[in-house]
Amino acid sequence: MHTQCPECNTPRLITEVELNNSIGMTKCETCSAMFDAQESLHEGSFISNAETAAINSTRQPISWRLGTLFLLLILMFQVYHFEAYNLSQNISLRPWLKTICSAIPSCQFPLYRNTAEFKIIKSSFQPANGHFVFNTAFVNRSIFAQEQPSIQLTLIDFSGHVFAKRLFHPKDYSTQPQVLIKPNLSETVTMDIAAPANKVGGFRFELI
Repeated sequence: MHTQCPECNTPRLITEVELNNSIGMTKCETCSAMFDAQESLHEGSFISNAETAAINSTRQPISWRLGTLFLLLILMFQVYHFEAYNLSQNISLRPWLKTICSAIPSCQFPLYRNTAEFKIIKSSFQPANGHFVFNTAFVNRSIFAQEQPSIQLTLIDFSGHVFAKRLFHPKDYSTQPQVLIKPNLSETVTMDIAAPANKVGGFRFELI
């Protein structure tokens, strides 16, 4: 059987002979306090201080690991919350993030968009029966499908000065503006442009 010091909680083994000889009173070997051993008397073995320390030493790393993991999850959530779009546009991370998003209910993964990966195949701006016809074709060189880009058309006079500029969205030139352009597929754009008041000396355009 064993008892426990009420002052420092140190357990110690005690026999019936010791209890009878001291009328239940005993002295703590750790803090030297005198106490009634019968008030905290228990049958069976007890866990020593060394064993208690060993158990605590194994528990502490686990709690540290759980705390570190929790903080890491919070950090990952904050990074994704503020940098979700930029991360989704990273060609290395995008496949992994898309897989994770597909496993999360109501997760909406952003479409890929990088107009630098569109290659212009041809372009022209020609007069035709009182108006002009703008024509271009471009191919998606990305490994991901992309939204149809907007087109900013700029007109220049013969002195090289810009006198007109307009932005055309996919709905302005495409019959299916919501359809994505798959990798290595091309898109042809033809638009009739009203003749401007100034004489057109040249043009330029960019995909936005």
